[in-house]
Amino acid sequence: MEAARKTVLLLGDLTGKGRVGVRMLTAALEARGHEVLSLPTALISNMLNLGAHEALDTTDYLLRTLETWKALGVGFNLLYIGYITGLAQARSLVPVADEARGRGIPVLVDPILGDGGRRYRSVSDDQLAGMALLARHATLITPNLTEACLLTDTPIEAAERGGEAAWRMIERLGGGQRSVLVTSARMDGAHAVLGWDAQGGERIALPYERLPARGFGTGDLFCALLADALLSGEPLRAAARRASDGVAQQIRLGGRGLLE
Repeated sequence: MEAARKTVLLLGDLTGKGRVGVRMLTAALEARGHEVLSLPTALISNMLNLGAHEALDTTDYLLRTLETWKALGVGFNLLYIGYITGLAQARSLVPVADEARGRGIPVLVDPILGDGGRRYRSVSDDQLAGMALLARHATLITPNLTEACLLTDTPIEAAERGGEAAWRMIERLGGGQRSVLVTSARMDGAHAVLGWDAQGGERIALPYERLPARGFGTGDLFCALLADALLSGEPLRAAARRASDGVAQQIRLGGRGLLE
């Protein structure tokens, strides 16, 4: 199913080196025919895993631009919020998310906090608190397993075993009000995307084959493909399956695809 051209507003990090964050989302969404409005939450010199970086908080510019666009009548069909600089910025974005939800616009929050069982080296307690706040104002959140554990204070060892510990973590994330998709999870010994569809009232468990990823930005690509599928009207389970399969396809393509 192909999505008609829609407009997506991206609020996240604009990274100078590395096709991640807003750069990856923009490339994937524009390749699928959507209009992308993007505003940086921060300008970041390079990917955080390199060990050192420079960053510029752009909250004031972002908020002024949103007011300008509102006055001009610029609208959007889906709101994505990714990397944030901290709790103060998160608080300033809560009204943006609430206004969008109030108009029936999906709000996808991707908590950029860590991977591989630990926080990214540069992520502070303040950023974790900010992401926890924003997650409560989303219609859908897409943490990886590490980020889900950080947001719920769940031991990574328990979550990796899957079973009821994983489902309890997902229930806490959803709070009975929002949908959740946890990537890089485990269930019955298999790698899986696990989640909760708040609209459909059902658990989601989608096994997948783990491939050696080449490059970075797989989580960002998952969000872009998920947004594309949701904008086409697909239910969450089908959209998550399409996004997961799409990431695997790009990994197989290597340098010939979107992943560098």
